[in-house]
Amino acid sequence: MRCFIVLPCFNEEENIKPLIYSIDQALRPQTAYKIIAVNDGSYDRTCEVLKDLSADYPVEILEHPANMGLGAALRTGLLAAAEESFDEDFVVVMDSDNTHNPKHVLDMLIAAGNADVVVGSRYVKGGMQINVPLHRVVLSKGINLIVRKLFRLPLKDATSGFRCFRADLLKRLHYTSNDNIIESNTFTASLELLLKTVRLGGIVSEIPILLDYGRKGGASKMRVFSTILSYLMLLFKYRNLNSSKRSG
Repeated sequence: MRCFIVLPCFNEEENIKPLIYSIDQALRPQTAYKIIAVNDGSYDRTCEVLKDLSADYPVEILEHPANMGLGAALRTGLLAAAEESFDEDFVVVMDSDNTHNPKHVLDMLIAAGNADVVVGSRYVKGGMQINVPLHRVVLSKGINLIVRKLFRLPLKDATSGFRCFRADLLKRLHYTSNDNIIESNTFTASLELLLKTVRLGGIVSEIPILLDYGRKGGASKMRVFSTILSYLMLLFKYRNLNSSKRSG
């Protein structure tokens, strides 16, 4: 069993080195791992830092010549992980801004023994978020409330970008979607991926995590109003998911 870590990177020169150090410290004693870092058209030193790190750590670097957005970076990384992994492997997606603590990956791998998708949740017992801007807290809680009501998913944090997937589920999604494993290029990509895996019959669970924006270097890349619009469009597109699950 191996663990693939997919890191979408855009202008993360301040964050990527301490993050990869932390990933190695958390995982190397416990499991074989590989990092798939997607440099999404960064114009800082992200690429140079990744190349330096790849000399000492198991880091594969995939390049976008221009910035294509979070969804596109996730798509590139997940397709590579689906191609390289075996069915018994696991694929973890996490942010590259150092706000996700890699120590939670081991808890995800344990929980994945009884689930196809494990979500790192701020909102279950034991989970929390600190140093997060108020507008992001309000947006997250609002979208999660709508998602629970609309799709009746047994999740409190459907918008979390910290996830662990069974590789065989991603391979099935890759096969059935004709490479369109993610269609959105915005921050809604994480929710889109979750809804697609649920539509495939994936069993989803949550574990508590700490999301700490105090660990983050650099400015936020989220544009609030365009993100809200993208979420509304995505929810409209998948509005019949719950009824299709019942009819299936």
